[in-house]
Amino acid sequence: MKRLRWILLFTLFTAPLFAQLNRGTITGIVTDSTGASVPAAQVTVKQTATNMTTRVATTDSGQYNVPNLPPGLYEIAVEAKGFKKFVLSNAELRATDVIRIDATLDVGSMVETVEVAATVERVQTDSPQVGTSLTNSGLIDLPLSFAGARNMENFAYKLTPGVAGSSWTSHINGSTTASKEVLIDGASTTTNRGGHNGESTVSLEAVQEFKIQTSGMSAEFGRFQAGVFNFVMKSGTNQLHGTAYGALRNEALNANTWVNNFRGVKRPQDRRQNMAGSIGGPVYIPKIYDGKDKTFFYTSFEKYKDRTGGFGAPNRTLPLAEFYEGDFSRLLQTVNAGTDALGRTVKRGAIFDPATFTQLASGRYIGEMFPGNIIPKSRFSTVSQQLNSIATKHYLPTVKDAAGVTPLVNNGLFPVATTPEFDQYQFSVKADQQLNSVNRLSGSYSYTVRPRLLLDAGGMWDITDPRGGPLSKARLQRTRSSLVRLAWDWTISPTTLLNVNTSVNRFANPNNSVHRDIDGAKELGIKNLSTFGYPTVNWSGGPYVSPVTPGDPQASFAAYNSGGILATLTMTKGKHFLKMGFDHRRFQFNNRPTPGGSFNFNARATAIPNETFSGSQTGYSFASYLLGIVDSAGLGAPVGLGGRRMYLAGFFQDDYKVTRTLTLNLGVRWDFQPPYTEVADRMASWNMTKTDPQSGLFGAYDFAGTCNLCNGSRYFGTRSYNDFGPRFGLAWQVSDKWVVRSAYGLFFEADNNNSYSAINGASSFPWAGSY
Repeated sequence: MKRLRWILLFTLFTAPLFAQLNRGTITGIVTDSTGASVPAAQVTVKQTATNMTTRVATTDSGQYNVPNLPPGLYEIAVEAKGFKKFVLSNAELRATDVIRIDATLDVGSMVETVEVAATVERVQTDSPQVGTSLTNSGLIDLPLSFAGARNMENFAYKLTPGVAGSSWTSHINGSTTASKEVLIDGASTTTNRGGHNGESTVSLEAVQEFKIQTSGMSAEFGRFQAGVFNFVMKSGTNQLHGTAYGALRNEALNANTWVNNFRGVKRPQDRRQNMAGSIGGPVYIPKIYDGKDKTFFYTSFEKYKDRTGGFGAPNRTLPLAEFYEGDFSRLLQTVNAGTDALGRTVKRGAIFDPATFTQLASGRYIGEMFPGNIIPKSRFSTVSQQLNSIATKHYLPTVKDAAGVTPLVNNGLFPVATTPEFDQYQFSVKADQQLNSVNRLSGSYSYTVRPRLLLDAGGMWDITDPRGGPLSKARLQRTRSSLVRLAWDWTISPTTLLNVNTSVNRFANPNNSVHRDIDGAKELGIKNLSTFGYPTVNWSGGPYVSPVTPGDPQASFAAYNSGGILATLTMTKGKHFLKMGFDHRRFQFNNRPTPGGSFNFNARATAIPNETFSGSQTGYSFASYLLGIVDSAGLGAPVGLGGRRMYLAGFFQDDYKVTRTLTLNLGVRWDFQPPYTEVADRMASWNMTKTDPQSGLFGAYDFAGTCNLCNGSRYFGTRSYNDFGPRFGLAWQVSDKWVVRSAYGLFFEADNNNSYSAINGASSFPWAGSY
């Protein structure tokens, strides 16, 4: 079994590099008028928009195969000695398509030409793949909402059978979350979450085609459970062309709601703007360079701006103005909470003076309530006084009832939208270069930046300040995503092609308080502490009335990087069309957390200790805050994280044309993904079999690395080199209108005894037929 394994690995890795996941294939059979095969016929495939040409020869059985072709319109010309030239134009090829164009040659001179202008049948007869393809024109014509910025991926969940969810939680044919693959120009976009492309999506103006593949993919596709979202970016052509787009939404065009009219409230702010444009063509520098038929470019830019305002019904509880003065008389109720150790009646809402607590011989405590439930200002903490001065300027309740009295609860407003400010800028450029008749280069760069204001943490809000005032929990998130691709195509011979595709992805995700430039701890007079923004002061414990809390220090940053090299060597041998190569990827996760800073207050500090009603019916958290009695505090000791992961795969695919109407798609893929490591070995894992050196009991931490107490390895777990999966496909053309397609895949893993078992079988590659 070990010998079989090494033979398989040798077969896979002796083949040079990368895959053609964003390209298509034109295949067919050349025969004469009697139906006999025509070997060694010259087949020329030309992309009509760029005049880029590929030449191959038919095999002894008259078959030809032209892989790795960019999507577009093609002209196919077939020439053979003693026959008239055959030319078919306007053949449309889409991403991952395998279209069949058979040619019948008539006897005659090669000078004579038989031209055919016909639409190629879209039903694929040579591939078991199942999916949905959307061209740019189709994407533009479909009703795509521009709310939240245009995202063409949303079409997949509306139009494709078996596809559900969203970019963050997609499911294909029942697959688990984060298990699909997303490709842009043939390279994976995965950085921090598999299958999520929301922050890295390119402008709709830059996309030529979007292909949703749900089953039947060949072995060159890997590292996913079920389904591939395949984006192909536009390339320039010999003619200059471009697009322009604009959309606008404004509250001035809306009717006000009946409730707002009744309350005398204006229409809430509701403004969205989306503008985009693109242009592409040959590179032309007057009197210096003319790139027609050789050098092409295509670039696009899109800007989206969203501003959503307005407040809903009062839904925030702010401390009353008298609370900041120490007056809690409105909390005192006439209902009894119980009696103290001396049998005295205790009223609900009573605030007790901690300086009067005395323990009796019985072990119970007694204490005296602040007179009138009012705390003298002379007892206030100096930090509380500083915070009070800020809060009373910005966060006094604005709501009053019909009698003009401020209610205890729901007396403040908060924005309706959790993201009132959202912008997105998308830029991309793609270049293609025909070096010579057998070498081509193409590359692309995409950049997306998404600044947005996040209010999902709630908290206090100053309705006169668009950022909510100095104590708000508003956060500013400015994510940045960059995608770089570079591909090289080399036609080694008329039957052999090498494609190399490299990629680099980066996703930067900062998470900062809008007040991060303020040292809130210093402003409040807290010694030996420095914070990004004001620290969290948690006075929300009540009882009965629980105000929202101020402060939220945030200043973290995470960067997710990935890169890879992917290759395919494609060869034609008789009836066999072979693909082989490998896929290597590396992933980085770098995180710099914020130290934070929080102070928590509890009602029990101003309630008689250990009584059943203490803290639940008497005492008050805000009163404990005024006195500066901290119940608990939190301060992180942030340690950066530098996660590293590697992936390596090899594959072999044989599309075997058994007959003119029957194709077998046979493939195998080997996958290797070693355990996760940390750049400085800052990882630990609980080991139930390890003896704790302090207690001598079982159960202790293992630490990665080579220190005296470490496990001697940079990772936890074991490496397995035995994961591989054969894939089987069938495409059978029953008649001119009927095609049967089916596909199935298995993944195998060898255990220590080298006995093999199937895992993730039907759920990953289910049988799928179409008629």
